[in-house]
Amino acid sequence: MPTAQGLEGTSFSNGEAEVAEVVARYEAAFNQNDARAMNALFSPDTVFVNFSGTVVSGAEQLYQAQSFVFAANGPLADITVRYTTENIAFLTPEVAVARARQRSVPSEERAAEADDPLEAILTMTLLRDAAGQWRIRMAQNTPVVAQ
Repeated sequence: MPTAQGLEGTSFSNGEAEVAEVVARYEAAFNQNDARAMNALFSPDTVFVNFSGTVVSGAEQLYQAQSFVFAANGPLADITVRYTTENIAFLTPEVAVARARQRSVPSEERAAEADDPLEAILTMTLLRDAAGQWRIRMAQNTPVVAQ
């Protein structure tokens, strides 16, 4: 089971740990190219703005997009990333916003590169569903531009 990381030196409250676990499961699904596991984290009516700025509406459309990018020879098939949770805020007990930094895990040949072309800020708005599970309702993955 993946574990939540981030918020250095801060221990998570129970609610924060649950939300951070969603981020950890998102990372695990990404790195395993598992579109089904990733899609299970989203609500059916989700809206997602991906790294390239494309708006994807609904879990079915999102699953199709995830399946494409994770497929063999897909644009993310050979990419490994790490998400570090930097902030979790509760708007209500049933609504949370999580912000995590995405960084690629460099291969040996890319280890010396200073710039990370996949560095991004992933912001998720999560809702607790009727079963008590956190689901991503809206998310945006914004590239970090090197200055």
